[in-house]
Amino acid sequence: MPDTIDLSFLLEDPSGASTMGRLTVEPLAPLSMNQSVPGKHFQTETVPPERQLYGMIENAFGLHFGWSKGNFGYKLKQSLAEEAGADVKISGMRSRDYQPLLAPYYELDLIDTPAIETYDDTQWLHKWRDTAQVRASASNQDWRGTQDDPGNYGYGKTPVQREYVVADGPWIYEVQTTRSAGSALQSALEEPRGPLYLGTSDGWVDAEFRFANS
Repeated sequence: MPDTIDLSFLLEDPSGASTMGRLTVEPLAPLSMNQSVPGKHFQTETVPPERQLYGMIENAFGLHFGWSKGNFGYKLKQSLAEEAGADVKISGMRSRDYQPLLAPYYELDLIDTPAIETYDDTQWLHKWRDTAQVRASASNQDWRGTQDDPGNYGYGKTPVQREYVVADGPWIYEVQTTRSAGSALQSALEEPRGPLYLGTSDGWVDAEFRFANS
């Protein structure tokens, strides 16, 4: 793996993208690509949601820092999104806070889907609770939150149904991009800097990008 990765394409204007390529996403495990508010049943999407695809691509580039407003990743993404003039509508909101950084550089068009099957699996949903139930719906909590009165805190467990999709082949996308962004994506997917997954972190996939004329 190279010591550095070339992100100079992010300073280009993506509006004139005219280079075509093909992105192939091959599932390596059952996928649970849920986008809804957690409840008793986590229903999966049967086609990878675009936002999760862009998250997968960001992982390949090593750009998936998260969105906490105090951290470096937020500031970097905000800065680059502003530079690109990036803005998309997600979950009924229009905000750069929810903008996949790389969305303006890769326009995805699904052209082939595999045959699929789905199944449900029972899992335990862990919810952090305190006596006031202030954080009853939070799945994760910092350990320092228990220091004042450890007896008031603990995890509750609720059985939930999570749906998974099993695909017998890849999803294939036609991608409109720029030459430099396409080259960067091809290199990033050949030697990804982070795990490639869709939905849950154990929903591993393999992905490949090739230019249309190669």
